[in-house]
Amino acid sequence: MFGKVYIVGAGPGAADLLTLRAATVLRAAQVVLHDDLVSQEILDLCPASAQIINVGKRCGSRSRSQEQINALMVWHARETQSQTIVRLKSGDPAVFGRLGEELDALRRAEIEFEIIPGVTAASAAAASAKITLTDRRAASALVVVTAHSSRNQSLSETVEPTRSTYALYMPGPDYSKTVQGLLESGHEPKTPCAVVSNAGRTNEEVRYLTLHELKSASGIPAPALLIVGEVAREHLERRQGDLLPQILSEAKDPSGTINSQFIQA
Repeated sequence: MFGKVYIVGAGPGAADLLTLRAATVLRAAQVVLHDDLVSQEILDLCPASAQIINVGKRCGSRSRSQEQINALMVWHARETQSQTIVRLKSGDPAVFGRLGEELDALRRAEIEFEIIPGVTAASAAAASAKITLTDRRAASALVVVTAHSSRNQSLSETVEPTRSTYALYMPGPDYSKTVQGLLESGHEPKTPCAVVSNAGRTNEEVRYLTLHELKSASGIPAPALLIVGEVAREHLERRQGDLLPQILSEAKDPSGTINSQFIQA
């Protein structure tokens, strides 16, 4: 039986800014693979018997490659007796934390995983500076950007609809109006997106669709958050792949042939 990998956000550094879920998992950890920026007070929450491995990257310092980190996660989950493996990342794992590459590795190896969010740097910095990122009198949008892209692109090349992810708070209940605004800002109707209702709660719902589909969607529970961008494409394609056998079955006429008009519609 394989172990389970928990990808945990350590937040900005203070142990009391961890989520309760993160602290609970750390106290049960058998192996912890942590970023270099994770503080010692957070690592002190781990059991004395846990194997603690620093896999962090620092500019100008020799460090493990992303491929080596991926391999370590998979090896500990597959080849050892460890059942609780923690990949501990500073901030929030989903914000510029190379999470996508690690999830790809775990999926390929068929390793079970869970993502536990953390306080991201933008939120922590705003709290320290005593400012609000979205004061409605001054800002209607928050764009989170990295100055170091994997393609070595300049910021002017990075900040554009096709290379950016947009997180829209309170996107409903009029989703057609929200989509229309996104289309007018330069997005294509086929742009993938994800609508997450009641995130983190027991009644959580996640829907993957295109902006064109979202325009006529109904029955989406509130509160919801809309994530728009290419980061959602893989899930959208997986959803479409799951639906294809059903579509083909429904598209057959009584003779057993495929009605191509049905599929094109």
